[in-house]
Amino acid sequence: MTRRIFHGILALFVALMVLPKLPLSSAGDLHGVWAVKDAKIMTLTGPPIEKGILVIRNGLIEACGVNAPIPQDAEVIDGSKLIIYPGFTDSLGQSLLKLPEEKFSLEKLYSGDFDEKDRGVTPGLKAFDYINLSKGTLEKYYKYGFTAAQVIPDRGMITGQSSFFCFSDTDKNKALFLKDVCLGIGFSPSNFMMYPNSLMGVQSYLKQAFTDVSYFDSAEARWLKEMKGQTRPEYNANFEAMSDYAAGKKPVIFLCRNQYDIRRALTLAADFKLNYFICDLGGDSFEVIPELKNAKARVLCTVAFKAPGTSISAQRGKEEREKAEKEIYPKNPAKLAEAGIPFAFSSLGTDDPKSFMEGVQKAIDAGLAKEKALEALTTNPAVFFGVDKALGTIERGKVANVILTEGEAFTKEAKVRYAFADGKKFDLKEVVAKEGEKPTVNVSGKWDLAIEGQVGMKVTIELAQEEASLSGRMVTPFGAFDFTGGIVSGSDVSFEVTLSLAGQEIDLFFSATVEGETMRGTVVQGTYGSAEFTAKRIPG
Repeated sequence: MTRRIFHGILALFVALMVLPKLPLSSAGDLHGVWAVKDAKIMTLTGPPIEKGILVIRNGLIEACGVNAPIPQDAEVIDGSKLIIYPGFTDSLGQSLLKLPEEKFSLEKLYSGDFDEKDRGVTPGLKAFDYINLSKGTLEKYYKYGFTAAQVIPDRGMITGQSSFFCFSDTDKNKALFLKDVCLGIGFSPSNFMMYPNSLMGVQSYLKQAFTDVSYFDSAEARWLKEMKGQTRPEYNANFEAMSDYAAGKKPVIFLCRNQYDIRRALTLAADFKLNYFICDLGGDSFEVIPELKNAKARVLCTVAFKAPGTSISAQRGKEEREKAEKEIYPKNPAKLAEAGIPFAFSSLGTDDPKSFMEGVQKAIDAGLAKEKALEALTTNPAVFFGVDKALGTIERGKVANVILTEGEAFTKEAKVRYAFADGKKFDLKEVVAKEGEKPTVNVSGKWDLAIEGQVGMKVTIELAQEEASLSGRMVTPFGAFDFTGGIVSGSDVSFEVTLSLAGQEIDLFFSATVEGETMRGTVVQGTYGSAEFTAKRIPG
């Protein structure tokens, strides 16, 4: 075994920074025709189809029904123990984004020379430019049934523009479904050292911004039509970025921390005739149901269920707040459903698919019907964002975003066995320990990991163990990389991490033995050889 591995890796990183970006191969199977036979199919267009056949060809659903013919060139999957659902959609999240670090300059504080970016006004910031669709990350989403998501920058007052992705490829150009879909609007001051540094200031600023955009559009239209005798309006990139949203041609999403933000959003939307959604970050929308119904509002419902600081429960102390977070706030989705207010689920506040689905389960346990939960993850987001002709239900001609599960969705027994995104198949193999090889350690938590050798490298590993199955994230000087598919056998662990840089992928294979709070083992990287490593658990 050599210790050249990280000499090679570092050299490769440097080389990749100057090489042209090469296309990535697709994450899914290269075969293009599939037939799932004898499965229960939840089309969501009518009653379930028992012992049905689903045919997928070239990314689309070719046929669906009891007697659908199976093409001769199809690879057949036995669906006798499986249930087919439309793939789940995260209607709004940001954990897939790698936004640049922003550091506030003290020189600006001394000079008072602030710009719009300092104030949290970044309408030109596009989610598409910062999306991270690594193989390990996508696998984590497949595990919980997700095949699509809308992502948005969520910092500041005018936060930036969202994009909608299918989880079919690590190449964002291939995965993109819709670009620049919605514009985020928040009510929190970006920085208390400059205007607007209060809630009243934010409200005034937003009103003025929408007024100015409208005036800019009118002035530009007059100038383009006449030119002669017209003063040419000064170009403003922010106004241009906001134009379609201010005119109601595209929707804005109000990021509301509490019921008071929701009321502010409804007023602003009415005053400027905006096309809009309410993203209920505080789980407080049950407090304003009459106003939401009167406005015919559409809600993106988060499931972190943390009582907002403005709530009575939070103001009465820790015990009352925790009680409300267990007993009151998880009922928010059920109350919206009971009132007939259309809603979809958002991962904002939960940040990863596991905790997101745990939040959805809490909502079901608190009274939300499973049928409504399913709609909030499938048909509703498709309708909300204008992709219902392609997604949300299982029908001939639609995009083949489907999941195949053992057990009904939202039950403890449910496990996703296959996910199709854009018709590409992704297998989710269950890790089962053999007799005598069951885990004797639990490695869940954070670890400091040091690669030995002449160069050496220190990283942090965040591990999540479920029986013999291992997943997690490796945080390196080059970024953070998710992984799944690891195994815990006795006191031994093994996992693979795929690093991605400049469009290239590097696979690292880790294997180690755990003794108490220490892990010792070897990491291998292809022809570059191997190196030893040690890791120590981080307390807490």
